[in-house]
Amino acid sequence: MTEFRAIPELAGFRARKPLLVTEVDVLDPVTGSVTTRQDILITEGRVARVGAALRVPDAEVLPGAGLVALPGLWDMHVHTFDESTLPKFLARGVTGIRHMGGAPVHAEWRARLRGGDWLAPRMVFASPILDGPRPSRPGSLALATAEDAEAAVVRCVADGAEFLKVYSGLPADAYAAIAASGFPFAGHVPFEVPIETAAVSGQRSVEHLDGLALGTSSREAEIRSGLSTLDPSDPAAMFAEFGRLNHLAATTHDPARLAALCQVFLEHGTWHVPTLAVLHAKATAGTPEFPLAPYLPDIEPALRPAWARVGSWQAGEGEQEVFEHSLRLVGELHRAGVPLLAGTDTFVPGHSLHDELGLLVRAGLTPLEALRAATVAPARFLGVEDRFGAIAPGMTADLVLLQANPLDDIANTRTVRAVILGGALAG
Repeated sequence: MTEFRAIPELAGFRARKPLLVTEVDVLDPVTGSVTTRQDILITEGRVARVGAALRVPDAEVLPGAGLVALPGLWDMHVHTFDESTLPKFLARGVTGIRHMGGAPVHAEWRARLRGGDWLAPRMVFASPILDGPRPSRPGSLALATAEDAEAAVVRCVADGAEFLKVYSGLPADAYAAIAASGFPFAGHVPFEVPIETAAVSGQRSVEHLDGLALGTSSREAEIRSGLSTLDPSDPAAMFAEFGRLNHLAATTHDPARLAALCQVFLEHGTWHVPTLAVLHAKATAGTPEFPLAPYLPDIEPALRPAWARVGSWQAGEGEQEVFEHSLRLVGELHRAGVPLLAGTDTFVPGHSLHDELGLLVRAGLTPLEALRAATVAPARFLGVEDRFGAIAPGMTADLVLLQANPLDDIANTRTVRAVILGGALAG
């Protein structure tokens, strides 16, 4: 299986002098153990030593008594194009993000990260969105044929994309050409492609549980026929009909079909990024439970008006039922051993990841398992578990210091006291 390009060694900010965090409790997300009153010595951007009563005369000292240290968090589904959002991720403990739709500004960001002196989260960059001949998102590449797809892959790889982002409107033959390229790809499951085919084709991650309710519905053929008539030139009508079809899929669930699909996902290494936070926002629009109302000032300026409008809409009929079904699907995926990643898609830097972790717990994960989806699992998925996802000698020094233990209550991930990025205080 093809792997993502490794995160560059110098990507992210690097400290200039040793840092000693003293008497902090260290949480290991692999084992779930918490080792109390430890000192963490960080030099040249990496953890050098972890132990009791370390003494380093020339180090900067950060008192950590009463705090809990864990590896930096990753949001594995982000759309942001405004540099002003990046410090907000760091301030809320998010030290890494996966961009799920490339834009011209990301080429500049990639270059600045490689310089090693920019105080910004570590980033992995997708290609521009690869969609069908009538794209629904600005900046997408319109692909009608397999030849179009082959040319797009060459262009995206040359432009430095770490992976290809596939989208809902891709024709089946164009999708097959992307899969045949051997370059890693992730994203939506196109309407023309069964989710089992996506897994067998090597799609690395499926976003938003895309295609899963459909693939586990006893009325899949009928729903798929309806999807084939969706018209992206009329977004309001398209989304209304899409919502109706989603509801039909959620209410015609076949557990045996889900069990069979889980085996396919396990056999082919298919990860899922549920983005429950955005599904919850859609399901609660126009109600007191809508979670984004207090976050509107933090949302990227260009996207803020759209989310403000969503908050004033009334959720479509059946949206809450679809969301509850999504929670059940996530729980079943997890119990079957299908790997999950924490991602948000909600454009609220940092805050939304904490929402996502809480929703993963609501879906049936333990707090430790939810934390793994934002720490150990991203490192494994990206093929950099030798440098990220743990606090141990030799690991990159991206740490979050919390005022309370998230294993007691996942909401404690919000109690960020300090953030260390590449060995330097970042927030």
